[in-house]
Amino acid sequence: MRKQNPLHWQAHEYEERVRGADWFWAVGILTVAISVTAVILGNILFALVILLSGFSLSLYAARKPRLVDIVLSDKGVRIDNYFYPYHALESFWVDEHSSSPKALIKSQKLFMPYIIVPLVEVNPEWVRHYLSRHLPEIFHSESVFHKLMDHLGF
Repeated sequence: MRKQNPLHWQAHEYEERVRGADWFWAVGILTVAISVTAVILGNILFALVILLSGFSLSLYAARKPRLVDIVLSDKGVRIDNYFYPYHALESFWVDEHSSSPKALIKSQKLFMPYIIVPLVEVNPEWVRHYLSRHLPEIFHSESVFHKLMDHLGF
């Protein structure tokens, strides 16, 4: 197999969402309500975890998405500082019919089964051709949980 030039582009790490004050109020009210319920039930540690989680979620939601470098090379897929060698990946699917085209790459890792790569500034056919030289193309779709969280604005 002859070496192929790397395919390189940049994309935002996630789609930016405009969250108004109502969204932050809803997160705050839910966080406090769940924490108070946990204290009433005698679980103070859980209440602290919920408070920290709500605060962290609000901080994360307020930040702007970073621009990340994405490189497909003969050795693997690099997304910013993370490298995924092809031998640790199982298959891929290029979803170009959704609102924003993306590549779904199935990993062998248990806790991160899918790597979702945005294809904003690159031709999806080029990505399909490049990845098909190293991985089988098998239909994948985003999980219901991921779609639900995306719909809720997370």
